[in-house]
Amino acid sequence: MLLDAKKRVLLTFMAAVMATLPAKAEPAPHTGYLLVHFTSEVADGEQIYFSTSTDGLHWRDLNDSRPVLVSDIGEKGVRDPAIVRSANGDKFYILATDLRIESGKGWDAAVHRGSTSLIIFESTDLLNWSAPRKVDIAGGIPGAGCAWAPEAIYDDSTGEYIVYWATTSPLNGIDKARIYYSTTRDFVSFTPARLYIDRPGKADIIDTQIVKMDDSAGGYKYYRASGDGQITLEGSQKILGEWTTIGDLRSVGLTGKQVEGPILYKFNGTDQWALWVDQYAAGKGYLSLVSSDLSRAENFRILSPAEYSMGKSKKRHGSILSVSAREYQALQSKWGPSR
Repeated sequence: MLLDAKKRVLLTFMAAVMATLPAKAEPAPHTGYLLVHFTSEVADGEQIYFSTSTDGLHWRDLNDSRPVLVSDIGEKGVRDPAIVRSANGDKFYILATDLRIESGKGWDAAVHRGSTSLIIFESTDLLNWSAPRKVDIAGGIPGAGCAWAPEAIYDDSTGEYIVYWATTSPLNGIDKARIYYSTTRDFVSFTPARLYIDRPGKADIIDTQIVKMDDSAGGYKYYRASGDGQITLEGSQKILGEWTTIGDLRSVGLTGKQVEGPILYKFNGTDQWALWVDQYAAGKGYLSLVSSDLSRAENFRILSPAEYSMGKSKKRHGSILSVSAREYQALQSKWGPSR
C-alpha cells in the first residue's frame, strides 16, 4: 500500500511538471517549393542550382541563375541532386552524383570507370551549407563503374533513411545498371550496398524516385517512378517490400526514348500530384504532368506550355522540397529571384 501511495505521488508530480512544459510546436505548413537541379554539360552547369515556386508550377531561378553550391572534390561536378528534410525537421541533406561530363571524360568512362561515391552537402536552415563530403557508397559492389542519381527516403518502421542509386556492374553475366540501396541514420555512416531493383534480361534501370502517401490515403503507402526503358510506376506497402507494377507513361504518349529522370511531388494542401520528366532526347528540359490518382498511369495529364513555366535556366534531373513560408522567404532574402 505504501508503494502504491508513492507511485500516485510520483505520477501526480510528473503530471504537474508536464503541464507546465510548452506544447510541442506543430511543423509550419508548407506553402512553397524549392527545386535543386543542375543545368547542362557546360563549365558551371554540373553544379547545384536553386529555384523556387509558390504554386509548384511557375518557377524562378535564385542567385541570378548561377550555382548555389559547388563541388571541389572528387570529379568536381555534381549532377542529379536530391534534397531530403530530416525526419524531425532539423536538418537538410543534398545527395548528388559525383560526375562531370564537361571535363571531357566521355560517357563510356563515366558509366564503367567512373566514381562510386556520392557527394553530400548538409544544412540546418537551407541557407548555410557544409562543404561537400564524398562517401564511397558503391565501391563494395563487384565491378562497380559508377553511382548515379541518388535518392533517400525515411523509413519510419526502422528509424533509418534508405539511400538508393543506380550502379552499372556485371552480375550473373550481364553488365548493366541496377538499383542498389544502403541505410543510414546520419548520412555519414552507411551499411554495405545491397541490390534493390533488377529488371529482367539486359534492361537497365536508373533514376528511381520513391514518395510516401499520406496515412489517410488509399491504395499503396509508397509509389515509385523509374526509368527502365519507359517511365514505369509501381506501388507498395513497404519500401523494401514487394512492388506491384501500375503502368508506364506510354499510356499518355510518352516513351523512354523521349523522357527520363522522373520527379514526383505533391502540391501543398491538395490531393494533386505532379510528375516531371526530362525531355533529354529533344534537349528541352522538363515536361510537367499532373494527376490526382497515382494508382493509374493513364490518369496523368500532360500540361500545356501555357500552364507552367520552368524559369530562366534549363533544369535537368533534380529534386523538389516543400517549404514553409518562413523558409521560402529566407531563400528569397539570401539569393533573390532571377529577374
